[in-house]
Amino acid sequence: MLQAIACIVRDVEILFVTPELAPYSVRPLAPEIAETAASLPKALRGLGHRVTVVSPLYKGIDPSARSLARRLSTLSVETCGKTYTCTIYDGRTTGGIDLIFLGNAELFGERNGPDADPETLLRSAIVLSTAAAQLASEREPQVEVLHAHGVACALALSLAKLKRPELVCALSCYDAHHIGAFDATRIPELGLPPNVSEQLASNRSSLLACGVVSADAVMTTAPATASAMLDDMTSPLAALLRSKSNRFAGIVNGVDASVWNPLIDSQLSARFDATNLAGKARCKGSFQYMLGLGVNPDIPLVVAIGELSEARGGDLIAAIAADCLRNEMQLCVLGSEGDAAVRLQELSAEYPERLAIRTGYDDKERHLAVGGSDFLLLPARAERSVEIALAALRYGSLPIVCPVGGLADVIVDADAKLETGTGFVADKPEPAEVLAAVQRALGAYAKRNALGALRKRAMQKDVSWERSARRYEHLYKQVVKQSAPAA
Repeated sequence: MLQAIACIVRDVEILFVTPELAPYSVRPLAPEIAETAASLPKALRGLGHRVTVVSPLYKGIDPSARSLARRLSTLSVETCGKTYTCTIYDGRTTGGIDLIFLGNAELFGERNGPDADPETLLRSAIVLSTAAAQLASEREPQVEVLHAHGVACALALSLAKLKRPELVCALSCYDAHHIGAFDATRIPELGLPPNVSEQLASNRSSLLACGVVSADAVMTTAPATASAMLDDMTSPLAALLRSKSNRFAGIVNGVDASVWNPLIDSQLSARFDATNLAGKARCKGSFQYMLGLGVNPDIPLVVAIGELSEARGGDLIAAIAADCLRNEMQLCVLGSEGDAAVRLQELSAEYPERLAIRTGYDDKERHLAVGGSDFLLLPARAERSVEIALAALRYGSLPIVCPVGGLADVIVDADAKLETGTGFVADKPEPAEVLAAVQRALGAYAKRNALGALRKRAMQKDVSWERSARRYEHLYKQVVKQSAPAA
């Protein structure tokens, strides 16, 4: 029987539904859903599964430029007393993932951020979820696993279970605070299964709660995040999540080895790997020259990449930059505009050969930064863009982080002799603590042999999406096993 189950999960038909999909649609300040929805299906396909991804067709997605074919048939969704007609566009990625984009100018024509009109957000989520549930029930070959990503798609699991109770449903929960709350008087119009309606009546009504109740498995972005969600007694979802605790897992994302690999990265000025770091030294020199910094292989180069928001610790970087630069080091910031950027730009006038800041940068510069730097500074207060820290590990740029989310699970603080660890961890997201972590990293730079061994150890750590995909596959397998009829 177990052998039969293993065969079942080795070649599964999986349908992903997501509000965002890289590179077609990505919210710059919160790219996690878009990046996961793009990379995880590719990794699962590499393990032998068939994956299709459903996402909205936003105004910024040009079907002709993206080789998307419009179907003659449309999909009609009746909800909230109105019928919404969705055009359907089919596509396929170079990695072999089938894509289905749903077009509706009223709901998906413009990107709706978290601060948009609540009614518009609710209706767009309901229509996206209802359409995905229809596809999950009607698609051939038959869908075996429906995996919803985030609050905007969570309702799809409840609606799909109503049509196909045997369908395995998984939910990726990225943020337990943005739950898609709605008035309980609207529960009847959603057409939910009785068990979900009953649960919502006794809890705060929300789209995310619908997904949690109906999910056979719930995932979040890291074990530390999962523990925090279960322990957060202020969250209206805590009790529901605890009821799923045996099927609630924190799985750290990976990085796409075809995109982030210093041995084959065409965007670098030289290639390298953990066994031969000569190319990294050349990358450092060319990156220093490009930034207008002093070209010096003996001075440690620290980079910070990403928006300079408080969530990502941008204010902390600005607060400690002057103290950092009193040490023998260089700092490069590829960030966003704002108060932190203004303070750093003012400081760069005092240290023109030691501090460079760019508020406009592209993907090539991100690759050059991790390839040419010695350390990555990411003092985030909330889990944001773990991908760049994992990419930095692959490129031998040792992360300096605070212990939040996936960073707490992946980045292990190096000991004084640099014999263990993969980076440098500040105890708290406070200026003094982050500065101390930076100073420990700068002190480690003087221990060239030990630092070289630490860098190689970090580069050899498995941070691939294949590793993460196997965790998802295992969770799918557990659910299939529990759902399988007795022999």
